[in-house]
Amino acid sequence: TVAVEVIELDADGRIGLTAALRRLAERGCNEVLVESGPRLAGNLFAAGLVDEAVVYMAPAVLGDDSRPAFTLPQPLRSLADRQRFQYRDVRLVGNDLRLTLRPLETEA
Repeated sequence: TVAVEVIELDADGRIGLTAALRRLAERGCNEVLVESGPRLAGNLFAAGLVDEAVVYMAPAVLGDDSRPAFTLPQPLRSLADRQRFQYRDVRLVGNDLRLTLRPLETEA
């Protein structure tokens, strides 16, 4: 069977990520894997909706004309505003580095 869900767009005319994930949870989905471009990834990070990230890094320098891995919806005002992560796993996959990261718990 195929199910179709209608999710309201947010004020910017985009899918409300929190509403979409909430609806998936209501339908019994407790894990959602997202392979995304830089804008969706940045929006997920900015909304605090990432429990774990897997990032592949190749031993290459592409320069400033390449696409970024993450595009945040708002630029950082200071380095203190950055999101920090802890390594869960680091390993070589072929010639690439695979980083599995979890958000660092913020200090109260």
